Amino acid sequence: MPLAPALAGLRTRIPAINAALFASLFFFLPAHVAPVYALSGLILLLSLAEGRLAEKWALLKADPLFWVFQAFFWITPLSLLWTADLETGQRTVGRYAFFLISPLYLTVARRELAPRCIAAFLAGCAFAEALAYYNWLQMTAFPEWPRGIRVRKELEDTGPFVDHILYAPILAWAGYLAAREALRGPVARRLGFALLAAATLGNLTFSGGRAGQLAGLVLLALLVFQQLAGRPVRAFAVALALTGGLATLAYQGNDYFQSRVDRALAEAAARHDDTETSIAQRLRFLENSARLVAEHPLLGVGAGDFGDEYARMQARHAPDRITTNNPHNQYLFTLATTGAVGGAVLLLTYLPPILWRRRADDLAPLRVALVVFIGVCSLFEDYLWRSNTSLLYVLFGVLLLGRRSLGPATDGRQAAANRAE
Repeated sequence: MPLAPALAGLRTRIPAINAALFASLFFFLPAHVAPVYALSGLILLLSLAEGRLAEKWALLKADPLFWVFQAFFWITPLSLLWTADLETGQRTVGRYAFFLISPLYLTVARRELAPRCIAAFLAGCAFAEALAYYNWLQMTAFPEWPRGIRVRKELEDTGPFVDHILYAPILAWAGYLAAREALRGPVARRLGFALLAAATLGNLTFSGGRAGQLAGLVLLALLVFQQLAGRPVRAFAVALALTGGLATLAYQGNDYFQSRVDRALAEAAARHDDTETSIAQRLRFLENSARLVAEHPLLGVGAGDFGDEYARMQARHAPDRITTNNPHNQYLFTLATTGAVGGAVLLLTYLPPILWRRRADDLAPLRVALVVFIGVCSLFEDYLWRSNTSLLYVLFGVLLLGRRSLGPATDGRQAAANRAE
């Protein structure tokens, strides 16, 4: 076969190949992210071989999400101009790398890929959950079994690849998606997704991540309101009964979940005592970080100086207590390091322009759920600063919040824009 026709044939197949590679990235969200870098590099090479760079640039610059995600990334290296600890600052910049490479994903992602990407994500979660259930059984009922694949951060962690801080929020998002799919389609399909949703929520109860458990309840309540749209009183009653019933069932039926809840309540009640509990630490992190924001409201302390500046603030207000390199709150971390400018960019990152249009297409509930999910989780951890959850938001963000995720046009101007694209 002549070389030129063969290369031309390969170029025509590259969009389909890249679509498959992009969907495969979702499988690794509850696992190690190292394969994502390799697959993203392959997507980049294929995209360059495909060409059409001017067309792709035109697509990107017309998409508001491209500018929002790039602004969120670049505000952090910009803050190195006023940071003293450049080495720490550079490491912080690296933690947001998925936002930097999001344009690559935006050139591939489109609404037609949503079912495939969600299926790949849920398959990855099901695989991780099977290993987590084995770990849980081995730890609680069958100690003679061989030790399974699990992280070695804390003794109670049952997640196979990432600790409970990352694993629980991923399970919460998977639980919402599986529960939503269980409400649609043929009976056999519904039953399969219902079993997956039940398994996911069950895994969530012994995952150990309280932020993820709370996010899971919030997402289930949101799903009820989405399904009972236009009937708020009934939706409130059903959501209250569902979330309250599930929380009670988990509390009564899982000793680990019960102990985590009891410990959190006890620590919250004793937060003003002179004890170094987890809750007391978290509250102090928030309080001192808020003081940092008040001292540096416009530009923050810079990406590299949070740890040093926090230690200084801690010594002033709570000496002899442990310090931290992050406040366990994405909002305060962004405000403290990049100031009000960075805070405004963060709000745009969580509420990008596509949400302002209030488009009632079939992806609209997922868009709302995604921003509710990340918004709630970010109250308890710097989740855009963490690898797996940062990647989750970027991948689902480009899939659901990018311009090409919009459904069929409902007005002439949108139709013209779609034809131009």
